[in-house]
Amino acid sequence: MQELQQNEQRQQVYSNTGYRYRLKISKTGNLKFISHLDWQKMLYHATRKAGLKINFSQGFNPAPKISIAIALPLFIEGKNEYVDIELQEEIADNIIKKKLNSVLPTESQISRIARLEGKKEGLQKQVKWAEYSATPEDELSLKKINIETIAKEFLLKENVIITKSSKKGKREKNIRASVHSLAFDREKNILMFILQVSDGSPRADEFLKALTPGLSWRITREKLLDSDFNEFIS
Repeated sequence: MQELQQNEQRQQVYSNTGYRYRLKISKTGNLKFISHLDWQKMLYHATRKAGLKINFSQGFNPAPKISIAIALPLFIEGKNEYVDIELQEEIADNIIKKKLNSVLPTESQISRIARLEGKKEGLQKQVKWAEYSATPEDELSLKKINIETIAKEFLLKENVIITKSSKKGKREKNIRASVHSLAFDREKNILMFILQVSDGSPRADEFLKALTPGLSWRITREKLLDSDFNEFIS
């Protein structure tokens, strides 16, 4: 155990010269059952296994420079998530992608990668909207309601109040402004919606619970978007 700790400490090296890369990566399948923190640890160990020298922060408790855009709640899949990493060496994008994909599970593969030049805001500040898809757990239950009408009526409302619970207690929140679009594709049996990403916005599961009480959905985060509804890597 002591030897492992010493090896870990030797890996924690800070370099004044860092090279930042943005990864477009999936978190699907069984990975929807692991936490945000565990996924971050998995990505760090993958960089080490791939032979990539990750850069570390300075201070008494150095941490690997890996930043995940917006945490996915448990039980929700993500097709196009974003992760920023900083390496100590400049490496071609395609080489990083090949090395990481060779050691990452099939449920967490990199589809795109881009080098980040200059100083930019962190991903958490850049992401403003998230696009989701949802399919019903029980299709028979869906047939008992008119989801198209529910979606249209929701968009016509000025106020939609839900009750949110936290450590500070319960409080009412108007979520209407947090929903940019909402539509149901009857042919594909998929509900598509775009939610605002902010501290006061509802999670996807909270929104669906308010929209269709008693109905369970399988939720996938399709895209993360900026203020103009564009992806960060096309």
